[in-house]
Amino acid sequence: MERNDKPSSSTQGQEPEGEAMGNCDRDVADHSDCTEILPDELSKCRLRLTPAMLDIQAKLELVDDLLAKTKEKAEAVKTANSKLKAEVKTVLEEMEELLRSYTIAGMEFLEAQLKLREELLESSVQTLSDLRRQLKEAELQVNTVLKEQDEITVCEKIPEVEKNAACLIVDPQTVEANAEANFNMTHLCEEMEHRNNDLRVQIGAAQRRLRNILNPSEVTFDFETLHPRLVLSEDRKTLSYSVVKQPYPAGPQRFTNYLQALSSQSFSHGEHSWILQAECCPWVLGVCYGKLPRSGIESCIESRSGAWCLMWYDNLLRAYGGGKETQLKRTPFLQKLEICLSFSKNCVTFSSISNATGAKTHLHTFNVSFTEPVYLAARMISGQAKSQITLCT
Repeated sequence: MERNDKPSSSTQGQEPEGEAMGNCDRDVADHSDCTEILPDELSKCRLRLTPAMLDIQAKLELVDDLLAKTKEKAEAVKTANSKLKAEVKTVLEEMEELLRSYTIAGMEFLEAQLKLREELLESSVQTLSDLRRQLKEAELQVNTVLKEQDEITVCEKIPEVEKNAACLIVDPQTVEANAEANFNMTHLCEEMEHRNNDLRVQIGAAQRRLRNILNPSEVTFDFETLHPRLVLSEDRKTLSYSVVKQPYPAGPQRFTNYLQALSSQSFSHGEHSWILQAECCPWVLGVCYGKLPRSGIESCIESRSGAWCLMWYDNLLRAYGGGKETQLKRTPFLQKLEICLSFSKNCVTFSSISNATGAKTHLHTFNVSFTEPVYLAARMISGQAKSQITLCT
């Protein structure tokens, strides 16, 4: 009887039970090694996240603070913008009203002049028509006399006819001269140019107010304060020395003893910075209260207690504050000066600016508790044909 060494179908392809169990235990053990983290290892992993969490929290706190400040600033900007738009709108509406009034008044003036011309010509036409009618009547009268057969009647009528004819005077030169004069537009051009000048002055004033609104540090020189030996540029930013005394109208604001001028604008709050450039002249530049006298020895800027300025004269730089002099340094050349006015810091700071490099050098600072609005002030100590002081843009 042969032995059948082949495994039965029920056991074919299976491992022995003991060996299979062993393999299973090994698989479970291997899987446990991959997924199970010991408590110490888990704590270490969690500790690694602590710096990240602290960093996130610090950044979150910073963002929250920035967000709050930005929202506050956004609200402040909205409020400021609303005020700015209202102020700009007021000035623009004023400029629009100036143009509207100019247009209406200009057209009314033109129409009145044209109507007058038409009425005068119509009057001339009527006068000539009446004269023609009278001449026709006289002609008819003469023809009637000519047809008269009675000699006595003709002789009686002749003096009357001659008298009527003599009274009917025709002066062509007078009529033509009146007509030509009526068509002369020269006086209209002169009047419109006068109105144009007034409009330019009014629009210019409105434009300066608009610039002041958009740029609170905007500054121009005030014509009413100008010494007669100074000439103001069209943009009101340059003072030039005039060899010929100008026929400016006298006024309570005009300086009469010194070559000085003040700004049109006054300043009572905020932070402001201006650059002035002087050429071919010694100078005094600074700020002062508006009550500075306009004549006499006390009207010079540096002599007043309500003025803070620098003087450059004879190559020596001096500071004047409250009427007191402080010598600073000798310098043979100083053209460009920056003036910084700070109401938050209660000070006025002066710095020189190099024309070559633009570098700033601090010169002097006045610590001042301002009690009233201040004006920018400029003075030429002496002048010549090319002397000028300019407010730089």
